[in-house]
Amino acid sequence: MTSNSTNYRWNSSAAAEAYDAAAPSIHPYYEKVQDQILDLLPFTGGAKFEVVDLGAGSGRLAERVLTRFPRARVTLVDQSEPFLGIAERRLAGFAGRTAFLQHRLQDDWSSALDTAPNVIVSTSAIHHLEPAEKQALFAKCFDALAPDGIFINGDEYRPADDQEYLALNEWWWSHMSMGLNDGRIPETFRATLTEWHDRNIRRFAEPKKSGDDCLETATVQIDYLRNVGFASADLVWSEKLWGVIVARKATA
Repeated sequence: MTSNSTNYRWNSSAAAEAYDAAAPSIHPYYEKVQDQILDLLPFTGGAKFEVVDLGAGSGRLAERVLTRFPRARVTLVDQSEPFLGIAERRLAGFAGRTAFLQHRLQDDWSSALDTAPNVIVSTSAIHHLEPAEKQALFAKCFDALAPDGIFINGDEYRPADDQEYLALNEWWWSHMSMGLNDGRIPETFRATLTEWHDRNIRRFAEPKKSGDDCLETATVQIDYLRNVGFASADLVWSEKLWGVIVARKATA
């Protein structure tokens, strides 16, 4: 277990609980991205396999994996103790099929695994890493995976054009504002989303640091994945800022 930065926004139990409740309303393709990931898992319902969920948050995706695949086991990795606490409560009915690791994605989380995973998944987490951190993480994923393993990242990817990217951020802000105004997103989350607006729209042109929304294009990240050794890496679904990339350690 690693110690977290004291100003990490998800160290607050209130913030983690508010996000867990409102995530499907905050992210317009939240469930669609998860659907894509589930459908990409190359296993039958009775298969036994190991999954690592990076930046697993409150365990919503892990719950769906464990429900669809009754013999799967999921290790959840997240740096937020409050998020992992919510996940442990959510997944209490899957005793013996879960493990919880409190680590940043930049940490050596892979050394804490007790077996090589068949799949590593992530949703809306890796875009917070700077380019060098993404590349280091992808290399770590490649090394950690079993020989025939796959990596699936459902995340936010920017277009190459700055004006198009800014317009999509403004569209997303409008979507989130509507959720706040009609009550789908709790009022307690307004300050967090206002900070998002400040970082990503008002100060759009300013340099981003690790922990910010350090979005890159899908094409750039596909190159990162291939450069660290994945035999293939492809964008298999995308809509506005969201997309799903699947990378395979070995060819079929």
